[in-house]
Amino acid sequence: MMTQLDNLQQQVESLQRTVDTQTAVLKMLVEQTSQNVNAMKATIAKMAQAQQQSLANTNNQMDSMTSQIQQLSSSLDEAKGQIAKLSSQVAQTQKILQTINTQPNPNVPPSPNTAPGAQGAQGAQGGSASAAGPAPTGDAPAQPPPVPDPQTLYNSAYQDYTQGQYPLAIQGFQQYLQNYGDTDLASNAQFYIGDSYYAQKDYKNAIKEYDKCIEQFPGGNKVAASYLKKGYALLALGETSAGERELRALIRRYPSSHEADLARQRLRRLLSRSRAR
Repeated sequence: MMTQLDNLQQQVESLQRTVDTQTAVLKMLVEQTSQNVNAMKATIAKMAQAQQQSLANTNNQMDSMTSQIQQLSSSLDEAKGQIAKLSSQVAQTQKILQTINTQPNPNVPPSPNTAPGAQGAQGAQGGSASAAGPAPTGDAPAQPPPVPDPQTLYNSAYQDYTQGQYPLAIQGFQQYLQNYGDTDLASNAQFYIGDSYYAQKDYKNAIKEYDKCIEQFPGGNKVAASYLKKGYALLALGETSAGERELRALIRRYPSSHEADLARQRLRRLLSRSRAR
């Protein structure tokens, strides 16, 4: 019995040593695992920070690309309209030039009672008078310069817009609306007034002009673009809720338009930013 007890005690002691050894090994493994987990957490945190920075840069690039795409789309629409009318304008201009060149000079009337030599002298004097222009009279009021035809006036203002001459573009489009506010391009002119302010980062005036385009030309082809750029302007002013509301209104009214696709992309980026925070 004593021998069996001794053997049993030895087995217990051996088992205890084995348990102690395994416990030490397990403790070491737990410590190593904890260190690895901490290292992984630090790596994940760095990766998340880098991803957020990359996402912010990507969002900024997407905003810039969206604005460029919108401007290119508008330029394409304008180019299509201009190309369609270009041939008729050239023909009309040629007819006007031919008419001007064939008209007699009213300042040099023929004189049948004058001798041939005198006629030559009078012709020379008349030519000099014609070159200098008619003498002003006190009774004749000063005539205002003629207003250009609608296409010429619009093209001039749009050229200023594409070249970055935004104050001149605003002035030209405003003159177009004053004289030709009931034409098909009136909606475009009103939109580009707002867009000229937007390009100068004058977002408040841009919003006012976009509202005019929406309210005064509800059937124009720039209403969807006005909703989109108005939403962008509100977001640029920090009015996020109002900007999102305008973008959603655009999607509801014009769900299949290119501007609605841009609005959806912008809303997704805003959502991803809010989740990242």
